Amino acid sequence: MRAASLPQLIRRREYERSWVRPDVLAGLTVAAMLVPQAMAYAELGGLPPSAGFRAALVALPIYALIGTSRHLGIGPEPGTAILAAAAAVQLAGGDPERYAALMATIAGLVGVFALASGVLRLGFVADLLSKPVLVGYITGVGITLLTSQISAFTGVPIDADNPFARVGEFVTGLDEIDPTTIGIGLSTLTMILVLRRISPTIPGALIALAGSMVVVAVFGLDAAVVGEIESALPSFDLPGVGWSDITSLIPAAAGVALIGYTDNILTARSIASKEGYEVDADRELLALGAINVAGSVSGGFAMSSSASRSFVPATIGSRSQLSSVVTFATVIVFLLVGTSLLAEIPRAGLAAVIVAAALAVIDIEGFRRIASLSYTETALAAVTCLAVIGVDLLTGVLVAVGLSILLTLGRAARPHDAILGAGAGLDGWISVDDERAMPMPGLLVYRFDGPLFFANGEYFKERVHQALELNPGDENSVVLDLEGVGSIDTTAVDHLVVLIEELERDGLVVSFARPNQKVLGLLERAGIIDQVGEERVFPTINAAVSDHRRRADQ
Repeated sequence: MRAASLPQLIRRREYERSWVRPDVLAGLTVAAMLVPQAMAYAELGGLPPSAGFRAALVALPIYALIGTSRHLGIGPEPGTAILAAAAAVQLAGGDPERYAALMATIAGLVGVFALASGVLRLGFVADLLSKPVLVGYITGVGITLLTSQISAFTGVPIDADNPFARVGEFVTGLDEIDPTTIGIGLSTLTMILVLRRISPTIPGALIALAGSMVVVAVFGLDAAVVGEIESALPSFDLPGVGWSDITSLIPAAAGVALIGYTDNILTARSIASKEGYEVDADRELLALGAINVAGSVSGGFAMSSSASRSFVPATIGSRSQLSSVVTFATVIVFLLVGTSLLAEIPRAGLAAVIVAAALAVIDIEGFRRIASLSYTETALAAVTCLAVIGVDLLTGVLVAVGLSILLTLGRAARPHDAILGAGAGLDGWISVDDERAMPMPGLLVYRFDGPLFFANGEYFKERVHQALELNPGDENSVVLDLEGVGSIDTTAVDHLVVLIEELERDGLVVSFARPNQKVLGLLERAGIIDQVGEERVFPTINAAVSDHRRRADQ
């Protein structure tokens, strides 16, 4: 099923009446999840709870109009909140109003980056982050979230910003644990985790927070509460910051945009593949940009998507973005009649909501799976995780992107290659590492499975000479199988010219087999086809081998 926003589904008459009930049920369920999460993630980002509602209330309808995922739980999310907060706090100078303006500015910049990328059709940028890097990054974020709530969860004063230092302060301050605070935190967390285990569709956070409010009221506990919530409905205005602030926040905003979009598109694709529809990567960039620009001017902060609020609608059977519209309407109604109740939520309870979210994103299973497949990629994930924890989140993003690029470049620079051979019963040429295949004496058939470019041109040349030393007999022919070579750059062309000259100087006849049209055109323009002769370019390996045999028989 092709990608479509809610208006497109309605206009194409693809929306079915039978979808209304599951969409409404999913919307109500997500609203029950969103109310406590919006408050908790706003506080995590250093903002009042109302900022979380203002952000969510502009995100939900806009995404329904533009977004192509039918289940993505767009809105406040802990990873982007804490990443933006890490940048804003450095410029705020302890001024709450300036801090809020900086957080809104980051959201606006994220929106501009995403909108520009969507217009330029850069949806492929999500592929810059490999799975190991994402697992390491999100686990590092989870640990950072976890340690950020130590004080609110236990009552122990914590001043440090670094996760390791926070743990150290907590250990030395164990005698300052407040029994009431930690009691509320543990009981709320336990209820959230138990209800999550029973069914992910149960709004565990809302039920647990309601329970904590009742306990505090009934027993008259002396516990810190959220307090009066200022207007939670959006009011639109530009954040008051200068150009110097904007330029200082650009790197952080770029990191938030990359992480937020990657998280969105991976979650959206995962659900879409199971539900049988498509998502448009470039439209998702536009949607992310639009919600963040709107969040910026409405007093919100940077947003992406929540995995829990995305998978729950799919579990319930939601079929379209109508569920987001229902969530939007439900949250508005709740804010109009229930704001006074929200003021009585214990802060330790909100901390439990964040701790539960942190435990959910720490990807131990992801580390296990990567470790079972590749020690190198396990190390890559661990380094990314340590960069996030040990330095800061923005550095973690930069390390993640840098390591992904280095890993990709490393694999492209040293791709798989093979000496090919034939054998009885084989319909073609395969690697001689397979015991069924034997190399042909006097002929080297060499395959290179990667693009030829500046980082591997010399390596390619060396590997051909090494293959000649390993191949039995006195070679008089070399067939270069180019099927796996998707492209060649000018640097590699120079290395190829030198290689052919060296081989011909040694009396070897060089042939090309199975080049694609793009590669063949480049070889012609570079004069390499004239160098070896047009008659030495063959559509198949068998044709090249037949030519070798004919020359050998003469």
